[in-house]
Amino acid sequence: MNTERKKQAVGIFQVFMAAVLWGTAGTFAKYLFKNQISPFDLAQARITLAFILLFGFLGIFNRKLLRIDLRDLPYFVIIGFVGLALNQFAYLFTISLTNVATAIFLQYLAPALILIYGLVSKTEKPQKLKFIALAAALLGGYLIVLGTSTGLGLSTLGLISGLASAFLYAFYSIYGKYGLAKYSPWTLLVWGFGIGTLAWSFYRFPWVTIANNQSALPEFIYIALLATAVPFGLYLEGLKKLSPFKTGLIATMEPVVGALSAFVILGEVLNWIQVLGCALVLTGVILIQTKQAAN
Repeated sequence: MNTERKKQAVGIFQVFMAAVLWGTAGTFAKYLFKNQISPFDLAQARITLAFILLFGFLGIFNRKLLRIDLRDLPYFVIIGFVGLALNQFAYLFTISLTNVATAIFLQYLAPALILIYGLVSKTEKPQKLKFIALAAALLGGYLIVLGTSTGLGLSTLGLISGLASAFLYAFYSIYGKYGLAKYSPWTLLVWGFGIGTLAWSFYRFPWVTIANNQSALPEFIYIALLATAVPFGLYLEGLKKLSPFKTGLIATMEPVVGALSAFVILGEVLNWIQVLGCALVLTGVILIQTKQAAN
């Protein structure tokens, strides 16, 4: 295996692991919402604790990754506020209004938006196999939702927030790629979380939110670390090695993980329609790995 193929293989694995961790995050979030935790509080606690944990880790083990060029501050403000703070809130808010599978499905319309952008900007080639892989992944995601006990379970507000999360996720993938040309994924992430934390302070001081939800602190820490800091870092590591479209499509494994974890943890139904959906998503992810679908 040559160096480029090794790099691609590592990138694929990193994005896949991010999808696994994100898939369980949605299930934990739904559990917290059922226990009267506000999506506003969870979104703020998630990004604030992720920033504290990641900043502390880098400060101890690799301080040079905390350095940025002040001329790039506007970029970090945009990626932190739009790409992270608003993105995470829209996703969590959609979960609170619908169900885990629906929220994930709507967010993973993002690869279609990324492909459209790639074709318009000519950073993606219009190859038939890409469209087939995308169609398989989207159809699979829809079947996973269709097989739930509540179906789509969409309100108008839930649809709007779900589509917003798709646009914001697509933006994060495309805009994040530019920053990776100059910075480490972890530098991008720690300052993105920092800006996001600052933005959420206009909602409420973060220590007040955490104090008001002390009983949920272990869950908050889990979501901040293993469902936010680590998977977002893995996603950016993969994005550095792969195209935004390929990265986004591989991450559509998240609804598969979400459906399985909701079945195990929340007792949600997993029937043959959802199994078929999972198989289609997996098919799409495999197809995008083929040489014919290479960018």
